[in-house]
Amino acid sequence: MDLPPPINLPYGKDYHLFMSFCKEDEERAFLLFKELEEKYNLKCLYHIRDFTPGVTVTDNILNGIEKSMKIVYLVSQKFKENFMCKTEMLYGIMASHKLCENSMIPVLLENIEMPRELQTINYVDATLEGIDVSEKIYKACLFGASTTSILPNVITFQELFNGTPLRVLKMVVKWKRCIPVACFEEDLEMRMDISDEDRSRKIDDMCNALLDDLNSSKFITNYKLNSTKFLCRAWCIFLLGLTSLAVLPLLLYLIIEGDISEQALNGWSSSLVIVPIITVSCGYCGFWIRQVTLGSKSLERIIWKYLLNNYETLKVLPLLKTTPEDERKQIVILNYDTEECEKFCKFVLKNTLVDENEIQRTAKELIRKFIFENREKLAMWNDLEEYKYNRHNTFMQKKCICQYLEPTLYSRKTENV
Repeated sequence: MDLPPPINLPYGKDYHLFMSFCKEDEERAFLLFKELEEKYNLKCLYHIRDFTPGVTVTDNILNGIEKSMKIVYLVSQKFKENFMCKTEMLYGIMASHKLCENSMIPVLLENIEMPRELQTINYVDATLEGIDVSEKIYKACLFGASTTSILPNVITFQELFNGTPLRVLKMVVKWKRCIPVACFEEDLEMRMDISDEDRSRKIDDMCNALLDDLNSSKFITNYKLNSTKFLCRAWCIFLLGLTSLAVLPLLLYLIIEGDISEQALNGWSSSLVIVPIITVSCGYCGFWIRQVTLGSKSLERIIWKYLLNNYETLKVLPLLKTTPEDERKQIVILNYDTEECEKFCKFVLKNTLVDENEIQRTAKELIRKFIFENREKLAMWNDLEEYKYNRHNTFMQKKCICQYLEPTLYSRKTENV
């Protein structure tokens, strides 16, 4: 039987898995350990075989967890009561926070409540029939998280959630002499306080520069040509004027001729009124659609420039938002640290790519492409899909970027197998 594709160990790691279990579950742990090594080619740290003699148990555990990519906890009632197992859970949490990604894979051996320390992490339920525990552990190492394996995730503490609106720049429209005049300004009521004063100041500077560019854009300076309400009113007035002007030649003809047949009157009406109205209306609608499209694109170009320049440094996503019930636009500045999603993408890409520069470049491109293609969806944050495992501190527990990218990452893996 062909072995599944091997998993390259990250830099500084000697083992794929650190096996944590109590003495009472030693027999079951040994069977799992053998299957993981023989069937899936995972190098496991098995304390009976791999702990260094003459070194304290605590140091062996710390060194073992430090040198392992993941920690597998075989949870039973005796495991929960064992002091050393509790210590290994604590060390696993410390290692996860140090790496800013989850390192723990719980496996439930009995129908009991999961230890409090592991309750925020999805687990492999080995009590269910037909569950291939070793396969799920392998997939958790290979893909990190997928729909077919467990989803181990530790939420690193952050002051602000990813997706929290930090600033909102709203468009204000005023009518002067029946002509709409628009400008963008910050909505101070929606302003979110940021404890990091330096970051807050830099975000304010970015918003001020963005406001200057928006207010000097063609969309704002020529807003009357981008306003649907104004163009509709202008069209109605224009049609009324065109109809009035078309009637004048008809009246002159009646005066000159003195008498006119019904057939001639219909011909004149069609020539002077109906045909011009239809022709002008079609041209006007084409101009209207083109102008509104060009205006929106000019805004998008400006905002995308600021997003590219700041999403990695300031951890923010400036996004254009248009509410369906109102044509006035908003720019929302969302808090979003893409670094954690990038780490996840790089971790998965290591199974298909070797060159570190290519891995980093591909991960960045995938994230940048997703943001570009889904910028409207991200702006309407409430419309994003919810997910029960909040991997990277997303606001309202919505899917984060790397969770959306998982199918793409998985398909890349499948293509290269």
